[in-house]
Amino acid sequence: LCKMSFQFFECQDHPTAPSTLVSYPDISCGDDDRTGIMAIGVLAVLAYPLLIFSTMTTLCFIAPKMYTGNANFKTGTGFLLARWKPTIWYFGPAVMLRNLCFALIGVAYPSDGIAQLVLASSILSIYAAFQSTQAPWRSGALNRVDTVLTITVSVLCMFLLTIVPMEDEKDVRLDRYRPYVLVFFMFAMATMAGMLLYAVLFLFGKIGPSKKATANATKTLMDAVKEMNRQIQSQEISEEKVYERLGQFLTVQEQSAFASLLQWTLQEVFNASVATGSGKGSRRLSMNTGSTAERGERDRRMSLSKSSESQEKVAPSE
Repeated sequence: LCKMSFQFFECQDHPTAPSTLVSYPDISCGDDDRTGIMAIGVLAVLAYPLLIFSTMTTLCFIAPKMYTGNANFKTGTGFLLARWKPTIWYFGPAVMLRNLCFALIGVAYPSDGIAQLVLASSILSIYAAFQSTQAPWRSGALNRVDTVLTITVSVLCMFLLTIVPMEDEKDVRLDRYRPYVLVFFMFAMATMAGMLLYAVLFLFGKIGPSKKATANATKTLMDAVKEMNRQIQSQEISEEKVYERLGQFLTVQEQSAFASLLQWTLQEVFNASVATGSGKGSRRLSMNTGSTAERGERDRRMSLSKSSESQEKVAPSE
């Protein structure tokens, strides 16, 4: 739809003839017939690309409030939200924005193959950076495939630059592409400066997670665990219902990752463990040294030591 809507504005230049539409070479861009129906082209752009993109973005914006408890909204927006992780539900408009930028390449440079490949490679590189940091797909395999495919197509665009004929002079190409080079160069320099500033501020303790934020996160986690335990112990919801809802909300990989995190927490914090159905433990580096029995013995000795110290402090007052 985006590509069809923008066909009305894609004009191709000719050396000795007036510019014509790329999709309709028999129609000149300066004809009165095309100028007379310009309003229809603008209306098509507003009705399809912009309206649809704005609608999808609005749905993602209100999703946190509407998704839970509204079955109609959940069913109607499944195509937009269900494929992403619950914490990255907003990634749909990012994909639509990438596709919209691709459709605009032909409008910006309808007859310049070099500029089209440069813009395509730039769009794909930016999307790959954002996608790889967010990992939005609910399946880990899809995240890896999406990243690899995006980077592969971006590299392919760069290699295709070697076979595109350069019809313009060097000075003309410099004037045309200098803004893109400057933008990406300044962005790279700003990123490096930001990393250096962050490292310095973090070294001197000016930024980073505060003790209050850490305490609040720990309290929230403990409250959630207590509430889950209360729900299970009170039998307000059956185990079969829990399994069913977990299967609807989390994929198998997400359930495995959640179980791995809980096992690691039990092992490192409470010196306990839970047997898994697959017999495989959590693949994480242990932050404590020694076996579970040794850590338990060490904790017991520390507890006895603290108890004796408290008794010694109370004795003089008595």
